[in-house]
Amino acid sequence: MVGIKSLFPLILIAASLIFGDPPEGAVPPSPSGTPGNTILAEEEEYIYEVSWSFFKLGTVRVKSFPDLHAEAYVDSYEGVPMVDLHAIQFCVMDSLFYSRGSRALEKKGEQWWGLEYHYDFPAKTIVVDETYQNLPNSTPASHQAKDTLRLQDMQCIDGLSIGFFPRRFIQTSQAIAVPTILYGKLGHTTFYFDRKVVEEEIDALERPVRVVEVEGVTDVKGIFGMTGDFVGWFSDDSLGVPIKGTLKVLIGDITIELTKWNRKGWHPPTR
Repeated sequence: MVGIKSLFPLILIAASLIFGDPPEGAVPPSPSGTPGNTILAEEEEYIYEVSWSFFKLGTVRVKSFPDLHAEAYVDSYEGVPMVDLHAIQFCVMDSLFYSRGSRALEKKGEQWWGLEYHYDFPAKTIVVDETYQNLPNSTPASHQAKDTLRLQDMQCIDGLSIGFFPRRFIQTSQAIAVPTILYGKLGHTTFYFDRKVVEEEIDALERPVRVVEVEGVTDVKGIFGMTGDFVGWFSDDSLGVPIKGTLKVLIGDITIELTKWNRKGWHPPTR
């Protein structure tokens, strides 16, 4: 197994987006079996702080809804050297946490650069469009086709669903490789699940959190240069909430840690 260090690439973090319905195109119904519907039965919101060594870089706010769509907002703190990042991600998933539609926006200068993913399920292709717009919720001023990705099937994850997909498997022992789209490029992410239960400390709680450790590696490059080995720690319960993670980005290894949560009836499991 690889030497590993990183997760909640949700970090997740990973592409960016605009608000609204998923991209046009026929979206097939969710497959039978509903782990996603069970895990996301309640609306939830989690806020993470991103740090590099002793330096606090910014936050990631993730919201998900019972209809299986999710949003992520990535913002660096003002005045942080080397880092000026503001991005939004949007994803619609099926009940197995595969992506069924996604959009991404990232602020570049005075404009927002974006990628839209148009899923054509019968043709087994995803058309990637590049956009520029003045505001996150404004109509794109420019819009052009960038690439067409071809998949053997349409079971893939993207820069946001990559943080939800492992939640189905943390109580299992297996290795899973899944096609992954980051920044308009297609590659693979491999997760290694082995039911390794440990305790991790987070600043938000006085007691350590009981978590399941998941290692993995991705061969595509995501937001802020995220790629390679990663480690994530998910709550050791039926929801598998991402608690903490480490990953590799342009400036080196960073840590993402849960600081606030809002999920009806849920609290991180502690010793």
